[in-house]
Amino acid sequence: MLNSYQKPLKGKKVGIVFGSFAPLHRGHLDLIMQAKKENDGGCIVIVCGYDGDKGEPLMPHKMRYRYVREFFSDDDLVAVYTINENEIGIENYPNGWNGWLKEFETIYRKAVETPTDTDRIWYVGDRNYHEDLNGKFNETAILVDRLALTPISATMIRENPIKHWDKITYPFRRVFSTNILICGTASEGKSVLTADLGKYFNAPYSYEFARGYMQESNIAEWELNGTDYMAFLEGQYNLNKKLINSPSNQGIFFADSDSMVTRMYAEGYSRDSQCDLTEEEFEKVAIVADEITKKCRWDKIYLLCPCGEFVDDHERFMAHSGMEERNELFNILCNNIKSSGNWDKVTVLNGGYWNNFKTIVSDVKRIIENGRN
Repeated sequence: MLNSYQKPLKGKKVGIVFGSFAPLHRGHLDLIMQAKKENDGGCIVIVCGYDGDKGEPLMPHKMRYRYVREFFSDDDLVAVYTINENEIGIENYPNGWNGWLKEFETIYRKAVETPTDTDRIWYVGDRNYHEDLNGKFNETAILVDRLALTPISATMIRENPIKHWDKITYPFRRVFSTNILICGTASEGKSVLTADLGKYFNAPYSYEFARGYMQESNIAEWELNGTDYMAFLEGQYNLNKKLINSPSNQGIFFADSDSMVTRMYAEGYSRDSQCDLTEEEFEKVAIVADEITKKCRWDKIYLLCPCGEFVDDHERFMAHSGMEERNELFNILCNNIKSSGNWDKVTVLNGGYWNNFKTIVSDVKRIIENGRN
């Protein structure tokens, strides 16, 4: 894997910390911060790994390298590099030390402005690493009792991320967030349900981007064209992504809508001659919607059946308020979810608001108790 450009470190001494960082957590930061503060040149961080290591499939090596760089993007005293053992053809630990250190020397010459005049000190939390570096390879290594400082490990986080949420660095939180989608056709109460769930669990929740867009533009549903639906897709995706990545996310996120829902409306309305959206425009919208859906990760999907009274709020397209039209849209949405490969995450809800609310609350409480979905 190619290493991105890093500004060379300057100083008489630099610290070195390496690990798989699956994920990067506060325990790792104990090592990195100590290495950075005890050496005037700062710290080199090496993101290690190989294909199929303990970070996969949730956190492939390339993703971990990217997220660690993101975390230290504003810190000139931390330079982040990577070593993928498969790519350079070395054996896994403990047999690959010689090849690994040879690769590190190449990195070191790039990472430090004056490598021959700069001392290096390794900071490790593993006694075996400490003995190998100090003994076999004549390096200077400091053994840090990391668990005494912060009793956490990457394994503990992977097994129960919600319990240890405060120990996970923010770029990696998006990996462990339990993302819950509330979806259905119009006038089923999903917006109120989503907001109430977010408030109940003190969790971030999104609104339906299309509704706000239409109000701001003062346009009706039947006037929407391909450009509008493209804006819905991008706007909803960015809104959901922003909330998943926000500091307010403590492990649970609720979404009011997504690309599969937007695709449902576009397909249904493109078939109606009263609507401005053409079938040709829908085909383009569908391609973009499917690509966005591939980028989304939903852990739970609650699908609301058409069953309530259709409310005329003077914004909805009342020509589609009949049960036949609502069921047609519902079937389109079901097909969208199935074709995306997400049907195994679906719970179909056909009760009233209160029963639906209690069902989801019970499920989410179970997720929180277990520490993960």
